[in-house]
Amino acid sequence: MSDSVQHNVCNIRSGRPFSEVLVQHLLRVTNDDPESLSRYRLLLPTRRACRILRETFLNLNEGKPILLPQMSPIGDVEEEDLALMMFGSAQGFLDISAAIAPLKRQVLLANLIKRVPDFAQSTDQALALAAALGRFIDQVIVEGLDFSDLHKVVPEDFSEHWQLTLEFLKIISENWPKILEAEGVIDVARRRNLLLQALAGHWRNCPPEYPVIAAGSTGSIPAVAALLDVISTLPQGQVVLPGFDSALDDETLSHITPSHPQHALKITLDRMNLRACDVQDLVAEGSGGVVGRSALACTLMLPAELTHRWKDFPARYDLAAMLDNLEYYSCRTQQDEAILIALIMREVLEQDDGVCALITPDRTLARRVRSYVKKWGIEVDDSAGENLAESRLGKFINLSAGVCEGGFNPVTMLSLMKMSLCRFGMEERAYSKALSDLEIDYLRQDYLIKSQEMLRTKISDHAQGEHVLVFIDAFYAALSSLCDCFADARKVPFHKVLKAHIEIVEALSETDIDRGAEILWRGDVGETASDFLSDLASHAHYIGDVSLGEYSAVLEMLMRGVSVRVSYGVHPRLLILGQLEARLSSADIVIMGGLNEGTWPPEDKHDPWMSRPMRGDFGLPGTDQMIGFAAHDFVQGFCAPRTILTRSEKVDGSPSVPARWLSRLDTVLQAGGKSLGTLSTGSYLHWVGEMDKSDVVVPCARPEPCPPVSVRPRGASVTKIETWLQNPYAIYMHYVLNLRKMNPLMAENDARLKGNVLHKVLETFTNEYPVDLPENAEGILIDIARGVIADTLEDADDLSYWWPSLYRIAAWFCAHEQEWRATAKFLESEIKGNIDLDIEGGAFNLYGMADRIDRVEGGYALIDYKTGGSFSAGKLGKGDFPQLPLEAVILAQGGFYGRGFKSDTMDEPKKHVPKGEAKYMGYWKMTGRGVSGESVGIAGDLDETIEVVLDGLTGLIKEFRKEKTPFFCVPDAKNAPRFNDYEHVSRLKEWTALDESETGGEVA
Repeated sequence: MSDSVQHNVCNIRSGRPFSEVLVQHLLRVTNDDPESLSRYRLLLPTRRACRILRETFLNLNEGKPILLPQMSPIGDVEEEDLALMMFGSAQGFLDISAAIAPLKRQVLLANLIKRVPDFAQSTDQALALAAALGRFIDQVIVEGLDFSDLHKVVPEDFSEHWQLTLEFLKIISENWPKILEAEGVIDVARRRNLLLQALAGHWRNCPPEYPVIAAGSTGSIPAVAALLDVISTLPQGQVVLPGFDSALDDETLSHITPSHPQHALKITLDRMNLRACDVQDLVAEGSGGVVGRSALACTLMLPAELTHRWKDFPARYDLAAMLDNLEYYSCRTQQDEAILIALIMREVLEQDDGVCALITPDRTLARRVRSYVKKWGIEVDDSAGENLAESRLGKFINLSAGVCEGGFNPVTMLSLMKMSLCRFGMEERAYSKALSDLEIDYLRQDYLIKSQEMLRTKISDHAQGEHVLVFIDAFYAALSSLCDCFADARKVPFHKVLKAHIEIVEALSETDIDRGAEILWRGDVGETASDFLSDLASHAHYIGDVSLGEYSAVLEMLMRGVSVRVSYGVHPRLLILGQLEARLSSADIVIMGGLNEGTWPPEDKHDPWMSRPMRGDFGLPGTDQMIGFAAHDFVQGFCAPRTILTRSEKVDGSPSVPARWLSRLDTVLQAGGKSLGTLSTGSYLHWVGEMDKSDVVVPCARPEPCPPVSVRPRGASVTKIETWLQNPYAIYMHYVLNLRKMNPLMAENDARLKGNVLHKVLETFTNEYPVDLPENAEGILIDIARGVIADTLEDADDLSYWWPSLYRIAAWFCAHEQEWRATAKFLESEIKGNIDLDIEGGAFNLYGMADRIDRVEGGYALIDYKTGGSFSAGKLGKGDFPQLPLEAVILAQGGFYGRGFKSDTMDEPKKHVPKGEAKYMGYWKMTGRGVSGESVGIAGDLDETIEVVLDGLTGLIKEFRKEKTPFFCVPDAKNAPRFNDYEHVSRLKEWTALDESETGGEVA
């Protein structure tokens, strides 16, 4: 030791259970006087560390009552604890200003940011920047720097972007202290520094009369390091370091950089003027000395200048002994990695009595493991908890705001209504019935509901919709307080919106038995949400005026910063820990997951405030420091009694790179004739592959239902006859089981939509101009298209890419229509009709809707509009396309009805289209691509074609009226339908290699 001051610094080596060794040490030194243990003051890194140590005391004392020492988190010392520790102090630490609430600081910083031009365009953006700025300010304070030192960063040395950022920081540094002074508060980090400095000064001048032990801290925070220095010199003080490697030689120590796992501990010891040999190791009873794997860990982490030692390592040590109970598994995907970890945890519960801990900074991996283990009814204690915004209650709160935002959105509305928390005072059975009727009868129809008023009108027009109308009115009544806020103004004070929002979530969650507040704010999630909203309400007046969209974005962003931890129901032997939480934990089996570059160690994140050179000029630590902390945590887990290393070769579909420490380990192993692959000794990878694997894969058989004749169809649409020929199974599903594909809640931008739009446009145009075309026919057609699209889609821009094609279609149609009307006269469009065919076994009702019927010489023309598909006059003449010939059959028997058929006045007489022969049948195909349009048809004497189709239909019906005729699914793969609404139900891909390519088009 180089100075006269005596420092009491001990260490618990990597690989030893930190909390158990520390507790055993305390029990041993107080063995003669157990009551003296309560006099000890322990300063630990985190609150979770305090909880872990309490549990360790109870476990080692076999659950018997024990007087525990006083424990406090060194980084978050409570005011009351500090008052006790500084009892009698004349330093007046109570004069230190209170710390600003974190949420209040974020809001005030956001307001400051919004006053700076071009830095934030909305409230939520300003708050997000404020959060990042707050972290930067904390780092400056923690490192003992001052914004007045910004002059050290020379703006001219950097790009214009960084010069603007520096100017922004100068504005902040000048104004932020004034804001804090006006509020009478200081930053949390500054207050912590002042309190720690006050405590260090008090103990330096007035050493406590009780033992003080600071354990588990690396001293990476300067104020904490100063306190550790003082504690180590107290008469009854002791510092216990986590995982210091006292075996490091002087050459290694001289080359250590911030990215080395021992760097922070080395700096702490240098501050105390201590050498490695001055640090004593604490040894647990029965620990058997130093864990041999620590030597391997030390070798892995050698500075780059000393990696030449790797080749000599196998000759100097027993490598096989070090690799005992060390396993490594490289999985294909992150999902496979999560399954593998879950299987290991399950095995631990089945076979061992130890504790298994997953240590990972990858929250996605942690969530997947939790989810997979939950399938077995096991709840894992996750130290990071669950994001409030992702919880069921968080989603309910966000959806309740989203349903009021913007226009009428049936998807958002139903998403909210279908949540179990949503009842708005109704009895459950009545609620479910009304919700189902609302969705099926009104929202999933062919029309687009654009507003609440339109929805009410549609329901009111329905004779049996009274209960649904009551349901909708109750729903919007529950939303009224929030909707009313924005009735007369575009922006409203945030605190007013928040108050109204809390009212509506409570109103929405109310049942016929319980009040909404009693349902929402109970349990771990409810209490956390309640605390968050209460905190937000107390500072909401600082936020100012917001639109509803801004409010929703702000609320969700702030909720994502709140974590919910489950306090009960978790398994005591399974843990998921972050790197910091794992430092003091004691686990028999440690799984280190997510060992990929960019995850562990973390990627070098972009600092929005300073570049790496600027940070160096200013005096902030570089990003290598974070790598050093991650390396230290890796070594701690690596040296556990049994360690399992895992990674995924692909993350989100992209190849990943193994963590640098895995690459180092592989190099050292290769020097000893081994490799990382030799550590994959368990069967876990095999089990992962076998989890969902079947020994014998037998595809399901082709569906061929054979229902009784009595329930087989007694009628069909003309458009379904071709479907019947191509896929009888679809007829069985449609007519026998009465299963229909539900209409989407919102119009889907697909071929079907374009076909429906074009049909409506042409129907409107021909009805308005049945005789002569107007002068500007193309322009009028386009104007009609704009109106139809606006009525069909919430956002007309969704079809913007289709407009060039639509212009070409308009040009072709108007030119063709001009030529066509020289010999034809428009009669009706979208006209319904039906007839009964007299077939052996009973009448068969044939019905359908013709796109268009015109008069031509000697009879009628039947026209069908198409936007896709392949058609030819030859196939039409042979009867391969039965739709138009069957419409001709209906026409020949006078089965079509004119406008009177569509009238809403039920007593208006129906107007028959006079019987007549079809002299023309054609498909007018309009794609707007290449050839903009073409007419494919046949004309003249069509009796033979019609007779062929009618005979075919008669034979088809007779065949399927036989008891033993099954409804096969796609009997001929070469004649498969272009659209198949029942493909997933028939599990078609399991039993056929059917070509799934589809051409564009609409369902006729």
